[in-house]
Amino acid sequence: MKFTLGLLTSLTSLVLLVTASPAWSQFDESAFRQALKVKRNVYLAEGAFSGGDRLISDVKISGVRIAANPAGYDRVVVDFSKSERPPFYLVENDPSNQRVTVTVYGKIKTDFSTQSTIQAARKTRTLSAVEFLPQVESDRWMFTLNSKFPMKTEVFELSSPARMIIDLKP
Repeated sequence: MKFTLGLLTSLTSLVLLVTASPAWSQFDESAFRQALKVKRNVYLAEGAFSGGDRLISDVKISGVRIAANPAGYDRVVVDFSKSERPPFYLVENDPSNQRVTVTVYGKIKTDFSTQSTIQAARKTRTLSAVEFLPQVESDRWMFTLNSKFPMKTEVFELSSPARMIIDLKP
């Protein structure tokens, strides 16, 4: 009985020690940025950008365009209709998986050819594929930009018409 009680006490202490460690110690605030209003050449090797307007809920995405830029980076432009500003979004750069995940929040409707976007991605220096994920949640839509190697990202937005710009740099 003493052995069982001692083991239980040791396990409880271990669980408390593991769960009591501060989660915030893992949080690197410098890896999260607010999307810019203009291009500034501020690239993150890892982390996330957020931006847009949280009050915009009805969202129509009229295009996702991808092209190489002569300045040495590839550009992804997400076009929004019916809005002066983009809705709230999150762009996460995960270099260990060589992927950038884009999440757009709101009641999303898409009105563009995913096939032309996928074909355009194949012509870039950095991207190996684009995956448009099915809309599982009613309040968000996601797609991923899979890269040939780890990339740095810069995100900014433009208004009138509303656009989110993602620049990808080797």
